[in-house]
Amino acid sequence: MIEQRPAFMACKNPGTGWRIDILWADGETEVIKGFITEHDAIKWISEHSAAWQESASPPR
Repeated sequence: MIEQRPAFMACKNPGTGWRIDILWADGETEVIKGFITEHDAIKWISEHSAAWQESASPPR
């Protein structure tokens, strides 16, 4: 079976700041909040998403 990896996207919050939306292959979504700038969110994705995937499993 092929392992499906989630997609990570930096998204602007309605007010201020940024978040990361994580879309799993089964359609479930998780959110990581608390980023001040788009750069901060993108930097987190590039530096931490691989390790985060290893420790996380799709939500049930």
